[in-house]
Amino acid sequence: MSVPAAWLKADLALIHGEDADARRQAVEAWKSSRVDPEWAEFALSICSENAPWGEVVSALSEAGPMGVARVVIVPQADHLLQKPKDLPAAVKGWLTTPPPDTHLLLVARNALSAGPGKPLGAKPFSDWVKEGRVLKVGVLEGDEIRSFVEREAAAMGLRLETGVAVLVASRIGGHAGLLRRTLEVLDLLADDHRVTPALVALATFRLAEQNAFVWSQAWQKGQVDRALEALRQALEDDPGGAPLLLLGQARREVERVCNLAEAGGLRGAELTAAVGLGPRQDWLLEGYQRVYAKLKTDGARRLLARIGEADRDIKGQAIGSVSTLTDLTLGLCRAWGGR
Repeated sequence: MSVPAAWLKADLALIHGEDADARRQAVEAWKSSRVDPEWAEFALSICSENAPWGEVVSALSEAGPMGVARVVIVPQADHLLQKPKDLPAAVKGWLTTPPPDTHLLLVARNALSAGPGKPLGAKPFSDWVKEGRVLKVGVLEGDEIRSFVEREAAAMGLRLETGVAVLVASRIGGHAGLLRRTLEVLDLLADDHRVTPALVALATFRLAEQNAFVWSQAWQKGQVDRALEALRQALEDDPGGAPLLLLGQARREVERVCNLAEAGGLRGAELTAAVGLGPRQDWLLEGYQRVYAKLKTDGARRLLARIGEADRDIKGQAIGSVSTLTDLTLGLCRAWGGR
């Protein structure tokens, strides 16, 4: 994985997204750039799971060895970032103007949203985004996909012909892990490191038909048979990575319905941003409004909770993980496709 230099240099940084492998590599790279192994015991603090802000501030306040920077990593910060408006004043001060030689990395295991009231749409994190302090790994959207392909290809020494990055993005979609594996395949096929559209077509014909987006498109149309077939093919193609990829797709869609429930009286561009859509995606609102009208707030939250349970089931490698995804697929078909 290619980690952006601006993010690596950020003393206050945030990483978010569902790609666990990329997240782990980036965190290790950030930590290695700051922590001398000989001083790690004294200079590095890793907060506990679900640590409150009080624990984070306490870790930042500890004095490090003379001349050695203090480094704090929060390995699970999702709960700390849910409501930026509730950020304690002392914490906001730390995140805006920290003392010298103080480094902080916040790790969110799910993708965070921008827009009014959302973590990446509120200060100080909106400023972090502009300054390159925020790194997203996992499901990418829009121009993020093309930029990711170009950045990763450059790091691998691949030369992409005109239109190749866009072609890869359209065929593979926005999952960083699949994009990275596709580039690795292209690297093997391209003897001279030059990637042509024809080479992309050769390498991605199967992935293009059987990725997670085929699954999500099927259940959004209520096509049970097609959704279950896409689920089966995805698990056959990538039994290790597909389950979390599928859940990432489902979580994003259901979270948008939940965001709609919390949007209150917002209208126009504010509503679009609050739901988690880009400025040119307002045409998608009608579909989420239709689903919300059927599920209501409680139903949408129950469906999101089911996704969370499935995520824990899969990460725990429970015996019922396949049946869990099957049941979830049926539930999503009913929610989106039923009348």
